[in-house]
Amino acid sequence: MRDQASNRVPFDMPDWLAQQTRQHQAQAPYLGLGFAQGQLPDELHNVLRDKLAASAGQFRPEQAIPELATADADFIPAMHFEDPSFNAAICDTLRPAHEAWSGMELIDSACYGFRAYQRGSYLHNHVDRGTTHIISSTICVDSRLDEPWPLYIEDIYGEAHEVNLSPGEFIYYEGARLIHGRPWPLVGDYYVGLFVHYRPVGT
Repeated sequence: MRDQASNRVPFDMPDWLAQQTRQHQAQAPYLGLGFAQGQLPDELHNVLRDKLAASAGQFRPEQAIPELATADADFIPAMHFEDPSFNAAICDTLRPAHEAWSGMELIDSACYGFRAYQRGSYLHNHVDRGTTHIISSTICVDSRLDEPWPLYIEDIYGEAHEVNLSPGEFIYYEGARLIHGRPWPLVGDYYVGLFVHYRPVGT
């Protein structure tokens, strides 16, 4: 798929990842929710930005994962910082909003990040863990981009969408069912994301 407006050319999903994605989708519960864009309350976004600023000197290269790569050899794909107690609090704070969107009672599975994608980074299309990442959000905490770096996501009918997120915006989505990624290089200095994941009670 080529975005004619920006001339972005996506990296194709490797064969091993396409097979893994099909297997994960087959095992994951299907809820029919798809995805929806949301906005963080200003107070919560300020908490995230303040934590990001206070932690800037503690970021380290993220451990290599096969879905994440770079088109610019001068940069590593992503820097990472994580404060488990802070992340647990964020996951807890955002749970009611995810319960309201999904219409079900949820249990916290994980909150991951901050992940600071670097110039040239790209994330192959994929799905998330089928047993834990059922109801998820990807949150844009901050960014400095020269051009949009949208999230590619397929809806429940398999139709492709490109969604641009500004700092403070996020997307609810069925992480274990919907194919998603950022399969084109980041053009800019950075994009900082935080990711929260939940599973329904009783699963």
